Amino acid sequence: MAWDDKLLTTIADFDGTPMLRIVFRSFPPAEANYIRGLRHQFPFVPDDYERFLSITDGASLWMYELYGSGGSEMPALSDLHSRWQANIEKLKVFAFAEDPSGYCIATRESGEVVQFDFRAETDADCIVLAPSFGEFLDDVLMGERFYSLFDVPASEIEDNEWLEYLRQKGWLSMSSA
Repeated sequence: MAWDDKLLTTIADFDGTPMLRIVFRSFPPAEANYIRGLRHQFPFVPDDYERFLSITDGASLWMYELYGSGGSEMPALSDLHSRWQANIEKLKVFAFAEDPSGYCIATRESGEVVQFDFRAETDADCIVLAPSFGEFLDDVLMGERFYSLFDVPASEIEDNEWLEYLRQKGWLSMSSA
């Protein structure tokens, strides 16, 4: 199942799945004018990110905050970009999210999704999380590579509502732990 199908499924499951209220938030789609203008402002914004905004104007998946237009309850990309401006300019990236530690998550012009902190000045200071935005959502935040987000063995990660939901959907197997 592709990332957008997983996201749409999770949105549809929200009302009937109480555990999602703890670990998931989504909103109505961003305005079409905003999405169209994004490409003008950020020439290498991923197509999948534009698709994401056409589904939800930002989202919270587990403890990852994916920013939107600012027209929803999620923070605006402009706020994220203001906060990370110095790094964005040095690294030449499009920032779209923050992780639970407050690190920035962005895409490079090549499409790779990277994570970095305020000290990052070169590509070597970035950790590659996925080859693309779509794979970041599909495989990492909502799939088999979820445990790759942690510096500890999967066996040491305490179960939570997000892991339980991913397992129930068959998107994360017990064997990937």
